[in-house]
Amino acid sequence: MSCVKKLKCLLCGKEYTSKEVKYNCPQCGDEGILEVINDYTGIKKDFNPGILGRNKEFSIWRYLPLLPVDDPTKIGPLKVGWTPLYEAKRIREDLGMPNFWIKDDGRNPTASLKDRPSALAVVKAQELGEEIVTCASTGNAALLSCQSIAILPEGMSKERFQWLSQVAGEVIATPGTESNVKEIFDKTWELKKTRDNVVVFNQFEELGNHLWHYEVTGQAMEEVLSQVMNSKDHYAGVVLTTGSAGTLGCGDYLKELYPESKIAAGEALQCPTMLANGFGAHRIEGIGDKHIPWIHNVKNTDLVIAIDDRDVMSLIRLFNEPAGKAYLKEKKIPEETIESLPLMGISSVANLLMAVKFARYYELTARDIILTVFTDSMELYGSRLEELEEEYGPYTKEEAAIDFHRHLQALTTDYLQELTYPDRKRIHNLKYFTWIEQQGKDLEELKAQWYDYENYWGSIHRQTGEIDKLIEEFNRRTGLLR
Repeated sequence: MSCVKKLKCLLCGKEYTSKEVKYNCPQCGDEGILEVINDYTGIKKDFNPGILGRNKEFSIWRYLPLLPVDDPTKIGPLKVGWTPLYEAKRIREDLGMPNFWIKDDGRNPTASLKDRPSALAVVKAQELGEEIVTCASTGNAALLSCQSIAILPEGMSKERFQWLSQVAGEVIATPGTESNVKEIFDKTWELKKTRDNVVVFNQFEELGNHLWHYEVTGQAMEEVLSQVMNSKDHYAGVVLTTGSAGTLGCGDYLKELYPESKIAAGEALQCPTMLANGFGAHRIEGIGDKHIPWIHNVKNTDLVIAIDDRDVMSLIRLFNEPAGKAYLKEKKIPEETIESLPLMGISSVANLLMAVKFARYYELTARDIILTVFTDSMELYGSRLEELEEEYGPYTKEEAAIDFHRHLQALTTDYLQELTYPDRKRIHNLKYFTWIEQQGKDLEELKAQWYDYENYWGSIHRQTGEIDKLIEEFNRRTGLLR
């Protein structure tokens, strides 16, 4: 790595060169995150405010001198990052919020915010000589510019398979739909046993996923709050449907800043694993995988909100069909807002409905602020609209009126549970069946997540403090802080 002197384990302090280790400290295992010791003098030659201001590379690679990349020729041609930010004024007014902004990461190559870390991970895999990269996902974590294997359930949308066929070397469809993630795990184990040079990225168990969202997404949300809140406003909490549960890490960060705030985890009503130990197929793609991810900090979760997929599927018709848009126009919804609604895909609409339920449950006012994210757009789901038309017929103005009032205006706080201590423990214990019995994780670590809570999760979170010091020192030495 041109910008890296050495790598140092944050737990045991052992140091390595970048060629000695691939990922974590060999002695400390998964928790042994490696601190990067940078060559500040060398970086300063290639990176300063003036150089950054003149840089016309509008993607994550504009920060290349700061990234652990040895060979820039391994970087793929697709642009990642630098996605647009929109102010949704009408949604803000309808929800009674002071401000409402949408970061459209659906503009990334695979319509996912996960393209950012994935792009760097793939470059490093190629530099290390790995021939194949495998990622356990339901289709929204694709890998770029390397020989890769994408594994996802056969019931996912046609668009997901179409884009993966373009960016992945091989696409494997496993039985089932969104909630059939065990079948994906089984296939990754099979590949590891039967093929050489396979690296598996499992977002559901990788603690770096949690830590990244704790630090990066958490600070991004803190920045948003600093911009929109005044002294009379109140941050109420963050609401997020769960896939890998990585994004929930931002709630841990925000709760340290706002101890009275809430973290709400969402799932599909048709697969109520957290709500009722339940299972089942559903149509909210990207969430609700019939298990509790290893990286979900359940003890810090305050609410579970189940979203009926009938509400979501009805609203994507309302927001995207011509008759639905015409009805919204009659309701005096601004044209700009109507044209922006396709920026919300299926799981984004589910997050929006979670925010509405959360606000109504706590009887929030215009002074209360709820955070969520829109993680996909309708670019992934055009075939779903076609399927709905085949099943129910052409969408009419009358159906638009019904969907507007029944599935949005009349939304209630049903299928919402504020968690007690036993409720949280029940959900946490569900990890045993997936991760101990099926995936071979350590039982003592599962117990530590609950009974040694502060030390287990705290030790992970405290690593960011050391990383922050390094960033500040880096900025000072390179002249970014003046």
